[in-house]
Amino acid sequence: MKLSDGITQAYKNKWSFNNTFTVEFHFNEITTILQEYFGEYNTELLNLNILNVQTPEFSNTPIEAWVGDRWRIHNTRDNVYRFSITFRDMDQMALYKAWTSAYLETKWQYFDNIAFTVILFKDADWHYERKIPFLILNNTIIDSVSQLTFNNETQNQIAEFTVNFKCIAPQIL
Repeated sequence: MKLSDGITQAYKNKWSFNNTFTVEFHFNEITTILQEYFGEYNTELLNLNILNVQTPEFSNTPIEAWVGDRWRIHNTRDNVYRFSITFRDMDQMALYKAWTSAYLETKWQYFDNIAFTVILFKDADWHYERKIPFLILNNTIIDSVSQLTFNNETQNQIAEFTVNFKCIAPQIL
């Protein structure tokens, strides 16, 4: 392939951009503890605060055995699906307090009481496209909330923290 043909083809590709996404949190009736903390923060407001999302890795614990002078391999049970969302905070650390309080509360509740759904939407990259659901993370719980760093060496830096989640039933659409 000539260089000019490669460049022409590259311009024809409708590339997918990683900065066009929306995240929705769906708390069911049982997850009232989470609704208490996030009731005032609607999807649009939370998405203004989201810096990035790292989707779960799809991996497993394989069986690998050397038998009869050959390798025998097979994929087995999936590992727990872990993903994370990094937030920028506002209102005197309101989001950090909410996620941390929700995490602390999850230690005292049954799974059904604290599990919720996170939906990652892929927003339109090009004029003829539309927003579509990309990944549904069912039965999600909070795994951890990162620490904060307060620092006098920088000025006017927005506080950031990461919430790590785990789920047992992701769906790629």
